[in-house]
Amino acid sequence: NPSRSDGKAGRHLPRLWSGALNIHEVPEPILNSPFEEPKEHWWITELEPPERRAGRRPAMYYYRKPGRESSSELDVGTAIGLKLVNRIRVKLAEWRPLALRGEGGVTRTSMELLRYWRREGRRHRLFFAQLEAAETIIFLAEARRDFLQGIDIPLDEPSDEAKEHGFRAFRRQACKMATGSGKTTVMGMLAAWSILNKVADRGDNRFSDVVLVVCPNVTIRNRLEELKPQGGAASLYRTRDLVPGHLMPQLAQGRVLVVNWHVFEPKTIAVAGQSAKVVRAGRQVYSRETVHIGAHTTTARGKRYLSLADLERQVATGLLSIVDERRDRQGNLKSVSVESSRYVESDAKLIERVLGREVGGKGNLLVMNDEAHHAYRLRRSEADEDEPELFGEADEGEAFYQEATVWVEGLDRIHRQRGINLCLDLSATPYYLGRVGQQANRPFPWVVSDFGLIDAIESGLVKIPQLAVRDGSGSPIPGYFNIWRWILPKMTPAERGGKRGQVKPEAVLKYAHAPLAMLGGLWEELRVEWAGREDESRPPVFIIVCKNTALAKVIHLWLAEGRNPVGIPSAHLDGLRNADGKTHCIRVDTKVVRESDSGQAKSDQDRWMRLTLDTVGKRDWPCDGQGRAIRPEGFEALAAKLERPLHPPGRDVRCIVSVGMLTEGWDCNTVTHIVGLRPFMS
Repeated sequence: NPSRSDGKAGRHLPRLWSGALNIHEVPEPILNSPFEEPKEHWWITELEPPERRAGRRPAMYYYRKPGRESSSELDVGTAIGLKLVNRIRVKLAEWRPLALRGEGGVTRTSMELLRYWRREGRRHRLFFAQLEAAETIIFLAEARRDFLQGIDIPLDEPSDEAKEHGFRAFRRQACKMATGSGKTTVMGMLAAWSILNKVADRGDNRFSDVVLVVCPNVTIRNRLEELKPQGGAASLYRTRDLVPGHLMPQLAQGRVLVVNWHVFEPKTIAVAGQSAKVVRAGRQVYSRETVHIGAHTTTARGKRYLSLADLERQVATGLLSIVDERRDRQGNLKSVSVESSRYVESDAKLIERVLGREVGGKGNLLVMNDEAHHAYRLRRSEADEDEPELFGEADEGEAFYQEATVWVEGLDRIHRQRGINLCLDLSATPYYLGRVGQQANRPFPWVVSDFGLIDAIESGLVKIPQLAVRDGSGSPIPGYFNIWRWILPKMTPAERGGKRGQVKPEAVLKYAHAPLAMLGGLWEELRVEWAGREDESRPPVFIIVCKNTALAKVIHLWLAEGRNPVGIPSAHLDGLRNADGKTHCIRVDTKVVRESDSGQAKSDQDRWMRLTLDTVGKRDWPCDGQGRAIRPEGFEALAAKLERPLHPPGRDVRCIVSVGMLTEGWDCNTVTHIVGLRPFMS
């Protein structure tokens, strides 16, 4: 149990298998201090023993062509260096000592901040990963031209069609930071740097005093409220000692706005309760889609179905116009290509709503995209054969692509109306997932700083992952190393559901119950161990990530309620069973999560599920100075309405079954075991 940088010696490290695959094990995972530039690294290549090397690991990524099957279970792809990042690292090292002396092109304000962040005796010492990310952005903005020679950061160019409508490229720079290395602090450092420099010299257009932070959901948005300077002593600038006290009044002259990407969706205009499809006001937007004819009006697996009666009604009222029809051999209408239009708010109104009155007509904004891998341009005309593998269900993929489109198009509108001075992307995975042609599976070309997962592990910043390296088969590559790939060959064609069909959930559990029970047994051992400790009253948390909702339902009933499909034995994991009024095992519907991400949960039960998810691993609510519990707004009224206790709803949760829980915006440092019952691309 190696010590972590937070002083919790091995407190939450997972206890999984070890032994057979020595090529995957290193005797000393943590090599470096989290507060200094890495001095050593493990050099790991496929089928070779790991080699301990002096110096810092070069910035690089592993590329596998989309759709290419790996040559083995251990194939990580081709290692490709990030030339831009490595070049910037060299130049930054030359510039840094000059900047700390006020030379090299740096402003007086920036020099003061750089010194303040690195000064001796700090109460909250900053991680090297945080310092490097912030210093890289400052270097690119302020360094003398001779330092910047040979550094060419490509722009994020809109499509030719978008350019015809007045959209133009804006500067983007991405900092790749492993989850747990402190992205929020970096956002605070750079917000302070930009605002204080703008206040010191209003004529310097390199800086902005309006910072727009865009994030993927309500949970993150609420957490990022501490970035607002008006919070004073309670803001991140003071709690993490990012800004000297005497500069706080100047910092308060700036504005930090924190929004969900959902606000970029143009609102449909309604007048006197009538839809904008009737009231012709605002900007008219056209869209075309394929609608399938079904018995009921619904959406399933990413397809929209209308009953014939509903289709005829919408065509008659002018809501839809039919462009093309497809009929079967009997002449029955099977699907139609339809065009629809709606009237939405103008771009000017949208920007006014997003930025609010307090900003007025100010432009030249600094934008920060938190979890920026959601914000990139898509090429929807290109087939994406990997979508089922990436998302499990078609509608999950559609939701992802809608998010990416709305997010980037919203930034395009802001840039056209007000001007984006710089768009700063922060993400642990700033990669193109799909539908981007030759760029698929590659990092954004504007990545300028890289402190990835392995760097964070070697610096003691994050948990040490341990993989399954032993099972009962004696195989050189254990089946449990990749459970999904181990299961698939065992299933019959009918159980697999055909070439593009959905696997039968009960068939998956027929094979998966053994590794689930084995890992669950290890989880139970850890739960008993934690229960006997004085310093840990919370239970460890077990996550099962399923291919689709149908499989998640079967797994949840099997674990939480003991409802065993025919021929499948009990899990014998009583610690995960819901009993005695306590909810130990929950199934999280990703559709509910998506709806609650925007703050638009459709029912009280959905709101409660989101609160449950957000409080997993929390024994009590935080308290104010008088010892009073600080609960989310509206929580007490909701608890009373649902007749629930007032403690954090996720307090007793020990197991989460879902389709897409390994996503951002959900922090739980008590997760110890993860099983993937779905294909994984990494």
